[in-house]
Amino acid sequence: MKQFLTLSTTLKTRIVADFILIVASQAIMPFMALYLTSKVNAIFAGTFLIANIIVSFIVSFIGGYLGDNYNRKKVVNYIHFFYAVSLIILSITVTMDGLGLIIFCITVFIFELLFAASEPIFEAAIMDAIYEDVREYVYQLNYWMFNISTAVGMALGALLYLGHKHVLFVMFFFAMLISWYLFEKYYDVEQVITQREDLTSRFKHFFDSYHTVVKDKYYMVLNLGFMMVIMAELSLNSYVVVRLKADFEPLYFLGFYIDGVRMFTVIMIINTLVVATLTFSVNRMVASTSKKIAFMIGIVLYTLGYSIMTSATSFWVLCLFSIIATLGELIYSPIQNAQRFLMIPEDKRSTYNTFGMISFYGGNILARFGLIIGSLILPWMMSVYVGVTVLIGFALLYYALFHNPQY
Repeated sequence: MKQFLTLSTTLKTRIVADFILIVASQAIMPFMALYLTSKVNAIFAGTFLIANIIVSFIVSFIGGYLGDNYNRKKVVNYIHFFYAVSLIILSITVTMDGLGLIIFCITVFIFELLFAASEPIFEAAIMDAIYEDVREYVYQLNYWMFNISTAVGMALGALLYLGHKHVLFVMFFFAMLISWYLFEKYYDVEQVITQREDLTSRFKHFFDSYHTVVKDKYYMVLNLGFMMVIMAELSLNSYVVVRLKADFEPLYFLGFYIDGVRMFTVIMIINTLVVATLTFSVNRMVASTSKKIAFMIGIVLYTLGYSIMTSATSFWVLCLFSIIATLGELIYSPIQNAQRFLMIPEDKRSTYNTFGMISFYGGNILARFGLIIGSLILPWMMSVYVGVTVLIGFALLYYALFHNPQY
């Protein structure tokens, strides 16, 4: 807390605003598939959400370009305004059928596009306020706050989803207003904008901006590696939860009945508790260690943890290796993000951050693909597949972070 208070006002308020927005969004978005399935059917829900992901993927490029080539504060103000309008409509139509349901679905689609467009801009806004002395601490804190806010948000969603859906959207509306106020009042940094030549059309300038990122070999290798690494974590709520539902032997623990689905919940709880209690302690312990060595320790723990969880069916083995996997992530993630910060030019932060979202989308696709592979091979083979994929990803990350001659 003492170090947090030493951060600039811009940085503190941006981190707090992100925490509030993540709590609100995680109270709603994870339940959207369930809601649309109950209102229409599973085929519609799946098709709608896949279409949304594909269009959001495209729109994120536009958001990244706008964030770098126009005044970031004005762009974010426009986004907050459209957020507000969308959330008002959603809070009114969430319990409706017929025309109201159609309006709700259209608004959800627009809202997700706004989210995709704003994500690289919000990340760039944090980068704008970071200075060298606090770089690693800020990314440790971000990692900690993201996990805690996700857990709090999903807990709120679980409590309010059945009987108070409209309250969730009203809560999101007020969270957005707080974020808007904090950004408008306290975001005070000098944005570096690359000047576009008069003869260059906006269309050509748009593609030139992303061509610059694509030519950055080390940054592209970094994103490819991260996509392969994050696949293991994202597989938890696809392949792993499906396998646990089918193969986990139910038991009683401290009087609670634990089946496969509840075992998945236990893993999520363990992850949150480890992050909440050990993030800063672990990072203090590895602070005196070489970044390369610490990164490799994180590699080993993360890979071992998720590989074993992919095929394990024992309650205690799953608990132990979920702790090991989370500790590995606690070690490697802040190092990766802090080093990645150095790779991004000041005037191209939003466009570069767009490719971070692509890594996440790609990791999600790999995780879903694991469901198909898992139906064809044995669980221990899936463990090998996950382990090999993650190690290849970490090799790419290591190369991009520590063999880049510029840093």
